[in-house]
Amino acid sequence: MWKSLKQGLNSPYTVENQVAIIYAGSKNLLRNVPVNKVKEFEKDFLDYLNNKHRATLDALKAGKLDDSITDIIEKAAQEISAKYN
Repeated sequence: MWKSLKQGLNSPYTVENQVAIIYAGSKNLLRNVPVNKVKEFEKDFLDYLNNKHRATLDALKAGKLDDSITDIIEKAAQEISAKYN
């Protein structure tokens, strides 16, 4: 989990991206992702959410976290992590 909290110097994640990553990690949704591929997963996961579920990230930014949002995060994480199986 700690690997997913590392951020590049001068390129911090937005709050909504941090929440999405931390949620996925805390729910064990990265269990199929090898440690050396966590950064790649994060990039793919965040790109996917930003491109296909921007409204979900906007809701996270506004402080909203409900079942509909967590369902989207979980499905996205499962879909992206499947490529590491």
